[in-house]
Amino acid sequence: MTTTKSRLIPLTLAIASFGGLPAAPAADDDTEAEIQALREQIRRLDEKLQALERKQALKEQEAAKAAPRMSFGEKGFTVATGDGANAVSIRGLVQFDSRVFFGDRGIVNNTFLLRRARPILEGTIGGITSFQLVPEFGGTGAPSILDANVAIALTKSLQIKFGKFKAPLGLELLQSDSWTFFNERSLVSSLVPNRDVGVQLGGTAANGAVTY
Repeated sequence: MTTTKSRLIPLTLAIASFGGLPAAPAADDDTEAEIQALREQIRRLDEKLQALERKQALKEQEAAKAAPRMSFGEKGFTVATGDGANAVSIRGLVQFDSRVFFGDRGIVNNTFLLRRARPILEGTIGGITSFQLVPEFGGTGAPSILDANVAIALTKSLQIKFGKFKAPLGLELLQSDSWTFFNERSLVSSLVPNRDVGVQLGGTAANGAVTY
């Protein structure tokens, strides 16, 4: 009997140990489930972080668009919004004319003339509407308004301009006074209309191949 009992005890222990083997996979399943849960939580946190970063980037872009910019260049002193849709420029044009006559036999005809003195105000509103105001304080006459107009660019092919501005005739006349070689224009410019009050339609089409 003693021998039989001593043999049954190890056998019983072995069976008990084999019976307990499935407990280990159960622990592994719990660990895997926890890992999957942590991964899902990390994924959700990453999505939230990316959404916050996008919102912050949009806020910074909106702030950059709203912040005014100031510059000084060919168009004068300009104050504009960050996106450039709204802008106001102030510049000027001043030209002097000195007239000296030699051998005039005592007749004094020498003069020093302020030929042009024009403060120029230009601007853009909403990226569609633009305006221009150019008074003239030079010359021998009374001060006057040379340009005072508003333009609306509905599309590239349809732009409306009304007010007082140069008529679209005469290449030399359409050239800016600041880019002419002399203070006075040639006699040919007298054959074409100068500034006038009215409404003008214009634009470009076919990728700039056609302009009217």
